[in-house]
Amino acid sequence: MPSATHTRSMLLLLLTMTVWGSTFMVTKELIAVWPPFTVAFVRVIVGTLVLLPFALSRKTPGVRLPWPTIWLMGFIGVALYYLVFNLAMVSVSASQGALVQASIPAMTALVAVLWLRERASPLRWLGIALSVGGVLIVFSGSGSDGGESSLFGSLLMFVSVVCWGLYTALAKRAAGFDSLVITVAVTGTGSVLLLPLAGYEIVTANLAGNGLPPLPPIGWVELLYLGGIASGVAYLLYNASLRHLDASEVGVYTNLIPIVGVLTGVIVLGEPLSARAIVGGLVVMFGVWITSRSERPVAVTA
Repeated sequence: MPSATHTRSMLLLLLTMTVWGSTFMVTKELIAVWPPFTVAFVRVIVGTLVLLPFALSRKTPGVRLPWPTIWLMGFIGVALYYLVFNLAMVSVSASQGALVQASIPAMTALVAVLWLRERASPLRWLGIALSVGGVLIVFSGSGSDGGESSLFGSLLMFVSVVCWGLYTALAKRAAGFDSLVITVAVTGTGSVLLLPLAGYEIVTANLAGNGLPPLPPIGWVELLYLGGIASGVAYLLYNASLRHLDASEVGVYTNLIPIVGVLTGVIVLGEPLSARAIVGGLVVMFGVWITSRSERPVAVTA
């Protein structure tokens, strides 16, 4: 029978995955009002500010952080990731975006094999191949559901998957440092890189004579939710749950992210979902499950 601590950790992890899974739907609603790069910048800077006090309390004096690696991680895993993610959400449904992103664990495994030269078992290769094949099936359903999903949007979302795989590989270079300190440093540098693009959107909107459209009250709540909760508090909950759970358990829970993403897109936004997208998503998740059987799951954040 699981202890109270173990049960609490599972509930924290379940809550975290639910929050991260809902970001597809929330982002979709926000970029219908504000331009995508501005939404990305505000999300990242708010998340950074929420985590900053915790990171400062844990930073060891005299320890020099690997800033070249941090800047590269900030570029690939924050700036570029959120740029293509939010841009994809302009032309792809939240549910289809979630299905494409379900392939992140398999893509991370592929990057580890090709870049880090990690050994791959036949089972691992099978899982990767199934996940990629599932994504191709999802692509084939783009636009066939009567909704707004486009092949271009799906391709952009897949680029975000590749960015996250590369970011995870880069993170291994900073594995010897406090994870929270590194995360705040990375999101901070990512914020700096996103600022010029957000500024360009704001200046362009002002030159057009209208400026940024006013966000309704629910829009401000969603923006704070993305930054403060999804990119801030959820990371703290995730770290807290990891102290009392095995890596295999964590891997199972991460598979909830695309499921929540699809459900919130279909139920909350009323998005249609093609049969090919559903089949492709199931193939992706089956491939991810096979991949996870041959390696320790990789931690994720959002």
